[in-house]
Amino acid sequence: TGFIRLCLQFGVAVRPVFVFGEKDCYWNIQGGWKSRLALNRLGLPAVLTWGCSWLPLLPKRNVELYIVVGDPLPLPKIEHPTKEDVHKWHEKYITALTKLHENHKEKAYGSSAAKTMKLEVW
Repeated sequence: TGFIRLCLQFGVAVRPVFVFGEKDCYWNIQGGWKSRLALNRLGLPAVLTWGCSWLPLLPKRNVELYIVVGDPLPLPKIEHPTKEDVHKWHEKYITALTKLHENHKEKAYGSSAAKTMKLEVW
């Protein structure tokens, strides 16, 4: 919610954007959990991803992406937003993002797969 706080402080509108197919750009390598969790406790991200076979930092080739951009969500200018302000506007952003996902998932995934697709926000 750091971006919402900044947008509130400066009175900047936010735009929900969703990229369908992004999860297919990289493989998430599993294993080494003890070491990875130890690094996480030190504040170091320990996500192991692999993209392109010859240069793993680049995304995999031939991955179809479908990008949708929602309407702007105007935020008021609040120089010192409270946690409640940030929470309120973050919830509105998540609602707009979820609506964007629901409105476009059938086009992105097809009608049969879209029936079981649900956006999970952590």
